[in-house]
Amino acid sequence: MRRSSFYSTHAIDILFICFCALILAVAIGFNIAGNSNEQTYVATVTDKGIKNYDKTSKYLIFTKTDDGETRVFSVEDSIFRWRFNSSDVYAEIEVGKTYRFTTVGFRFEPFSWYENIIDYQEVSNDSAADARQLE
Repeated sequence: MRRSSFYSTHAIDILFICFCALILAVAIGFNIAGNSNEQTYVATVTDKGIKNYDKTSKYLIFTKTDDGETRVFSVEDSIFRWRFNSSDVYAEIEVGKTYRFTTVGFRFEPFSWYENIIDYQEVSNDSAADARQLE
């Protein structure tokens, strides 16, 4: 009896370690995926907001493209992109102006995931039309 108790306790420990390793691998995979899939958009900022969670906040940029598509982006720090100035980036992006945004990540509504703005450049109305033709 003592022997089977030892083996079942050992098996539970191994299952727990495997479960933790799986969770860690999934978390790392999501971080890598969240910093890939680079996209470029030309869009006009229609609004900005801060979405508050328990102890954290997320900066959101609401935009509209020429074809009327609404896109919501986040501005977040990214260790993979070595960017830690999300507050400054959020403050510099102005409502009513048109920008060329470079983003990474995916929009996944169930978990409130947004594409993260990693670079932006203001474009004038004339150059915005030219930039849209290049896309």
